[in-house]
Amino acid sequence: MRKYGHNRPSASLYVRRRTVRKKRSSFFFKFFLFLFLMLAVGWGGWVALRFGYVLIKDAQITDWHVKTVLVDGLQGKVEKQVFETAASLEGKPFSFEQAQQLQRKLQKQYPMLKRVQVSRGLLTGKLRITAKPREPVAQFVLPDASRPYVDQDGTVYTDDEGPQDIPQVELMGEIPTTLPSSFVELAQGVVRLKKLLPFVSMKFNVPENTIVMYLPDESEVHFGGVQDLKSKVQRAAQIMNIAREKYSVPVVLDFKFFTQGKVFLTLSAH
Repeated sequence: MRKYGHNRPSASLYVRRRTVRKKRSSFFFKFFLFLFLMLAVGWGGWVALRFGYVLIKDAQITDWHVKTVLVDGLQGKVEKQVFETAASLEGKPFSFEQAQQLQRKLQKQYPMLKRVQVSRGLLTGKLRITAKPREPVAQFVLPDASRPYVDQDGTVYTDDEGPQDIPQVELMGEIPTTLPSSFVELAQGVVRLKKLLPFVSMKFNVPENTIVMYLPDESEVHFGGVQDLKSKVQRAAQIMNIAREKYSVPVVLDFKFFTQGKVFLTLSAH
């Protein structure tokens, strides 16, 4: 009798597996794909070269001409004047040196503008002028009847069409081209506190860096230095409310010894 071991593998485990071979891509398919890619690259290169040639030709690097004009950042009368100045250059050759000259000319002709830039579009023929109007914080009242402004940067400039609803300041001493940041902070602080203590004008002593305020009833407030301005204005408003009830004539407040907690009040000689 033939014996069979218990560990004999089952016949089902000897199933022959069929090997699936991957089909190789056709030679002609690869050839046509390669040919298509080469044609696409060649066509794209030809288009890029043609486009680049047109750009270089239009750029006129050695003989640049103004084709269009753009003025950005301005409005009103100044924008119109600047645009007309630039528009007169259309169709004419315009070098880098001329752009620098135009920039300096505009800065001198329009002192109420800052950050004036004149640039040329190399590939577009566009002449671009950008600038920003100055924002005045005060207007000076000078003996020669001129009324220059001072902006947030402390720059003193003229503007015939500037705003009139800002603090009027009378200067004592030589008028500088720029003022210290303390004056700008002072003017901005006074504007914010104007509702608390309405005034007509101010007098600013440039060498001493002190300020005097003139009120509508001809009273005067001598603040001294610009330190602790907010506290001084608040105290002046309180004193003026009491003084108007007690006196029928203008008064003069002196904050010379404010650091010691003292404010002097005297009747005005008006």
